Amino acid sequence: MGAAALGLLLTLPVGAFGQNVDSLVGVLGSPSVSARAQAVARLNLVPIQSLSSAARQALVQLLEREATGQVRYDQTTGKDDETYSEYVIDLTRGVLRLQDASAVRGIAFLGIETSRAAQEFIATRGSAAIPVLNEVWISKERARPAIITTWGYTLASTTNGLAPEDRAALLGRIMQAVPAYPIPTARAARTASLITLLIPLRQIADTATDPAVKNRLAAAASELEPRMAAASATDVLAQLAEVIAGICQGASGARQGTCSSIQSLVTDARQHIAAGRTNAAHSVLGALRQRAQTGLSDGTLTALEATIIAENARVADSKL
Repeated sequence: MGAAALGLLLTLPVGAFGQNVDSLVGVLGSPSVSARAQAVARLNLVPIQSLSSAARQALVQLLEREATGQVRYDQTTGKDDETYSEYVIDLTRGVLRLQDASAVRGIAFLGIETSRAAQEFIATRGSAAIPVLNEVWISKERARPAIITTWGYTLASTTNGLAPEDRAALLGRIMQAVPAYPIPTARAARTASLITLLIPLRQIADTATDPAVKNRLAAAASELEPRMAAASATDVLAQLAEVIAGICQGASGARQGTCSSIQSLVTDARQHIAAGRTNAAHSVLGALRQRAQTGLSDGTLTALEATIIAENARVADSKL
């Protein structure tokens, strides 16, 4: 079928869109990577309004099949070949222009590594895309930096209707990713204006031996600094409350006790500030810093978590 598909492509004039779309769709089922690549390239030239629903569905389904390894190959060209990589980029681009919600799985599994547009498309799906991203995180380690970046776009979106519990979950995941994936977490922090990450990013940048890590994190910190400077104590504590909710999701035992105490202190501080009780707010924020240090000492908080909580409490206190 590979040779026949290539032969068919050679006979199809590029400009004759309407009558040839169905023929091109047929070639998408070829086991030949070259044939599929050429068919995708030609379909990408077809105006969207001229693509039939069958053609749209075929492109979306092909991306998902490629993403999940369901496509047969009759050539030496395989998934590590540059030709295949270019084909995947073209296929992702073609599917993205459809803005089809059913493409989330294919783009998450394969296209998310190809472009910012793919990551932003996933971000627009909000809570609906999170389970798929979790699957990709588990099954495809190399995609994790792109997933973290996508989490940043998801948090930054104002139109995806992200549920509060999912927002907290993503914040918690980003916090957990800081040590192993500092560069993509710095990118996510910049994208989503995570001012509460400013201090740990600055600390990691100061101690990093890898110049790329040092430079990227220092750049992120420099971008977040004016945003933190412009934020009020209320702004800092509002984001800190969300971050703590993410850190504490699923906590149990002694850690749950620490989480409950910290969350209660943040709530109290925000209420005191709202009511103009500055002295009381100072006192509670001091207690919050101490509680974070205690959590670090007794092992119910990690060093990163304790730093985020204590340092942001300090910054909020300095703004009163």
